[in-house]
Amino acid sequence: MKLPVYLNYAATSNQKFDTTIDELCAYLKENNSTNTNRSVNALGDLGALFDARQVLADFFHAPDPAHVIFTSNATMALNMVLHGLLKPGDHVLTTMVEHNAVTRPLHLLETERNVAVTHLVCAKDGSFDPEQIETAIRGETKVLVMTHASNVLGTILPIKECFDKAKKHGIITVLDSAQTAGFLPLDMKEQSIDILTFTGHKSLMGLSGIGGFVLGKDIEKKIDPWLTGGTGSASHLLTQPEFLPDKFEPGTLNMLGIISLKSAVTEIQRLGLDRILMHERLLTKRFLDGVKGMPVEILGCQDAERSVPVVSLVSPQIDSGELAQRLADEFQIVTRSGLHCAPLAHETAGSLKTGAVRFSFGWETTLAEVDYALSALEKILSQ
Repeated sequence: MKLPVYLNYAATSNQKFDTTIDELCAYLKENNSTNTNRSVNALGDLGALFDARQVLADFFHAPDPAHVIFTSNATMALNMVLHGLLKPGDHVLTTMVEHNAVTRPLHLLETERNVAVTHLVCAKDGSFDPEQIETAIRGETKVLVMTHASNVLGTILPIKECFDKAKKHGIITVLDSAQTAGFLPLDMKEQSIDILTFTGHKSLMGLSGIGGFVLGKDIEKKIDPWLTGGTGSASHLLTQPEFLPDKFEPGTLNMLGIISLKSAVTEIQRLGLDRILMHERLLTKRFLDGVKGMPVEILGCQDAERSVPVVSLVSPQIDSGELAQRLADEFQIVTRSGLHCAPLAHETAGSLKTGAVRFSFGWETTLAEVDYALSALEKILSQ
C-alpha cells in the first residue's frame, strides 16, 4: 500500500483513468489553440464536443445530445438553472440536506427576487419522507430541487417517488447529482428528472472545472438565459440564441475538461456501474463495521446499501479539525473536516457546532487502505 491514503472522494476523485490521461495528452500534442465555432480549423474540436454530448446523453438517458449543456461545474449549472427558472412570486421546494450550491442561490433568490423557499425536513440520519411534498405544494410552487444523496450523511434520497409526486402537479424537477453520477444509475425519463445537474470531477472521474446540466424534452423553453455572451452562432443578434445548446453555453468552453469527461464516462461504462457500486459499497460496509465500537458518533443512515460511499463521524474527545489533521500528519490519510459546504445537513444531524470528519471512498480505494484508516483512527482515539 502506498502513502498517502486518499479518502476524500466526495470532494474530488484523486487518480484519473490512464485512458483519460492518454487522451488528454494526445489532444494537447495535436491541438492547443482552436476554439469551437470560432476558427476555420476547429472541426476537430466540434467533433470531440459532439462525441462528448452523445456519451453524456446516453449515460443520463437524455432526449437529445444537444440537451447536454457544459458549464464550469455543478454550482454554475445550478445557478444558471435556478436563476433562469424562478421569478418573483414563485415558490420552490428543497430539502434540509442540500449543499450550498443549492441553498445559497435559493437564499439569494429569496432575499433579492421575492422567491419563496420551503426546506423540507429530513430525519436525523438524512432520510426523507416523500409524503411531505404533497402537503407543501402551493398554487405558486414551480420547482422541486433536490440532491440525490447528502455529501455529509451519505443517505440516498428517494428522488423518483419525490419527482413523480411533483410532476403530477406540473412542478419542474431539478436533480443535483454531484454525489451519485458515476456511482448510481441515472435515467432522466425513468426517474422523472426534468433537469439533471452534474459535476465532472467527482465519481465521473473527469478534470476539475467541468460540469453541466442536462435538459428534458422542451424544458429549455421555461428557462431564461442567466449568463449571456458570444457563442460563435447567430452573432447578428443582441440576444442569446434560442436553440440548444447555444442558449446556455456563452463563452469559450473547457475542451480539456469536456474531453476528460467523455473519456472517463466511456471508461465507467466499460467497467460497468454495477461493478463500481459493488466495490464502493464493500469499502463503505468495511469501514462502518470497523468503526462501530469506537468512541465516535456516526452520522447518516449507517447502511451501505442506502448510502453513497461517505461516512462522517464526530468524536466527543477530540475536535474534528484536529482529528483530521492528526490523520494527515501522523498517518498520511487525507480526509475532510468541517461543515462540508452543507450547514443544513449538519443542522439536521445535530453536528452544526462541531462539524465532522468525513471519510469517502472511490473506485481506486482498496480494502487495505480502509483497514489502515481504521487502525489509525483507533490509535488516535485510544490516546
